[in-house]
Amino acid sequence: MADGYKLGLFSFPATGKAAKVTRHSGHWPAVAMGLFLTYLVIVPLGMMVVSSIRPGGFPLDPGFTLEHYAAVYGDPDFPGLLRSTLVFAGGATLFAVLLGTCIAWLIERTDLPGRATFRVLIILPMAMPPMLLTVAWAMLLSPRNGMLNLWLTQALGLDQSLFNIYSLGGMIFVQGLALVPTTYLFLAPSFRNMDPSLEEAAMASGARFPMMLRRVLLPLLWPSILASTIFVLIVTLVVFDVPGTLGMPSRIYVLSTQLYLLITDSPQGVPMYGEVSALAMLFLVILLALAALYRYSTRQAQRFRTITGKAFRPRTFGLGRLRGVAFAAVALYFVAAVLAPLVVLVWTSLMPYQTPISARAMALLTLDNHVGFLANPRVLTATANSLIVAVASACFVTLLSLILSWMVERQKVPGHRVLDSIGFIPIALPGVMIGVALIYVYLALGFIFPIYGTVWIIVVAYVTHYLPFGSRTINSVMLQLHPELEEAARTSGASNIYTLRRVVLPLVWPALAGVWIWVLAHALREMSSALMLQGQNNAVITTLLWDYWSGGDPTHTAAVGVWLIAALIAFSILWWLVNRRNPLNAKDQ
Repeated sequence: MADGYKLGLFSFPATGKAAKVTRHSGHWPAVAMGLFLTYLVIVPLGMMVVSSIRPGGFPLDPGFTLEHYAAVYGDPDFPGLLRSTLVFAGGATLFAVLLGTCIAWLIERTDLPGRATFRVLIILPMAMPPMLLTVAWAMLLSPRNGMLNLWLTQALGLDQSLFNIYSLGGMIFVQGLALVPTTYLFLAPSFRNMDPSLEEAAMASGARFPMMLRRVLLPLLWPSILASTIFVLIVTLVVFDVPGTLGMPSRIYVLSTQLYLLITDSPQGVPMYGEVSALAMLFLVILLALAALYRYSTRQAQRFRTITGKAFRPRTFGLGRLRGVAFAAVALYFVAAVLAPLVVLVWTSLMPYQTPISARAMALLTLDNHVGFLANPRVLTATANSLIVAVASACFVTLLSLILSWMVERQKVPGHRVLDSIGFIPIALPGVMIGVALIYVYLALGFIFPIYGTVWIIVVAYVTHYLPFGSRTINSVMLQLHPELEEAARTSGASNIYTLRRVVLPLVWPALAGVWIWVLAHALREMSSALMLQGQNNAVITTLLWDYWSGGDPTHTAAVGVWLIAALIAFSILWWLVNRRNPLNAKDQ
C-alpha cells in the first residue's frame, strides 16, 4: 500500500488524506465487534435493570416504581434466603478449594503412588453433570430409601438414617465434590512450575517444611489460590443444579432456586418478572465485584512467575509412611465423585423401580429403561436439540473468541480493553440470570428476532455464558506467540488473511479445538439457562432429566443420565488428548 500499511485485518495510515480514510476504516471492525458484544451482554443486563423499576415488571411497560425492591428486600424471609445462599456458597467454596489444593499438591509435588494416573483421571468428574451427581447421592443418602443409609442403618442397628442429603450440609458436600477438578486445574500449573531453587534455599537456611510452606510456598501460590477461590465462589453463589435438586424438596432456598420459583411457581400464577429483576440486582452487583477482583488477581499472578529460560525439575516431597494414606484419600475422592455415583446410576437404570444394590435384586435386571430411552420420541427430540445447541454454541464461541482475541491481543484495535472487558462480564452472569435476561430481550424484540421458545435462544444463552472461557483461553495462547512470526510472513509479501491462516491458525488450532470440545461438553450438561428458557419445542436432555426427576421417575432419570455421562466422558477424554497435543502446553504435560 502506497498510503499506509495493513496489520492483521485492519489498515493503518501513513500521512495525508489517504491516512484519514484508512484510520477511519480501521475503526469499523472494532465498532462492529463492540456493537455485537453490547447486544449480546449489555442489552440483556440493561433490560433486567429497567424491568426491576417497571410497575408491571416488563421492560416496555410505562411508569417507574420501587415496589419490587420493597417487596423483595422487605420480605421477612429475605434474611434467611441471603444467609442460606452465603452459607451454601461459602461452605462449598471452602470444601472445593481445600480439597482441590491438597489433591493438586499430592499429585504434582509428592511421590504419591499412581500420580500419573490420577492426573489423567481428574478430568472424569467434569463428565458427571452436577445434577446427575446430586441425583446419585440422593439415591445413596436419602433419609427414606438411600442405599448407603439403609446399609448403615441395618449394619449399625440404628432406628433412623445416619445422614440426610436433603440438607444444607448435603448441598455443600455435593457442590464441593463437583468443583474440586476446577480448583485442581487452577492450581496444578502453579505447583508444577515452581522453581525448586527457592525451596532449596529455604531448606539450606534451616527452614523446616511448616515454615517453608508459610514463608515460600503459600506466598507464591496465593494469587492462584485467590483466583480459584473467587471463581468457585462466583459459581456457587448462583448455581442451580444442586440447590434445585436437594434444597427445594426440603424448602431450603438460595438465590437461584428463588428466582426459578418466582418465574415458574409464583403465588400469583404468572411470572413475577419485576421481583425477579429486583432480587437479581443485589447479587449482580456482588458478582460483578467478584469478577473484577478475579480479573485483578489473575493479573497479579504474573508478578509471582518463577519460570525462566533455565530448565528445572520441580522438587518432589517424599510422603514416607503416609504414602498409603495419601493414596487412599485421593482414591476416595474419585470414588465419591465418579465411581459410586456412576455405579448407582447404572444400577438404577437397570431396575424397574428404585431398589438398593443386592444379590436378590439381580433377578430384576432389565433393559426396558434403556430401550425406552432409545424409542421415546420425546427423548430423541431432546437429544437432537441438545446436539444442535451444543455444536452451534461450540462453533460460535470458538469463532467469536478467535476474532475477539485477535483484535484485543494482536491488533490492539481502538477500544480493545473495552471489548475485552465486555467479553469478560458474562463470567459473573450465572445461567439463571442469563436465562431471565434473555426472556426480557426476546419477548420485547421478538418482532425482530423471533427465536423465543426455540433452540436458538438457548444457543444465545450458552454463547454468552461460555464466551469468557473461550476468550481467556485464546488470549493466553495469543500472548505466547511472538509477533516476529507474523512480521516475517508480511515481509515475505503474505497478506493479512494468509498470515492468519498459515501462521497463526496452525499454532492456535489445538487451543481452538480444546475450546470447541470443552464448550460442546459443557453445553450438553448445562441445565439452568435451558430450564429458564424451556418451551414446548426446545427441550434438551438436561431439562428432560429435570422433568423425570422432579416427576418422581428415578429409573428413567438414571437411564438418560447414563447415556449422557458416556457421551461426556468421551468428549472429556478427547479434550484432554487435544490439549496434550498443544505445543504451547507441552512443558506442562
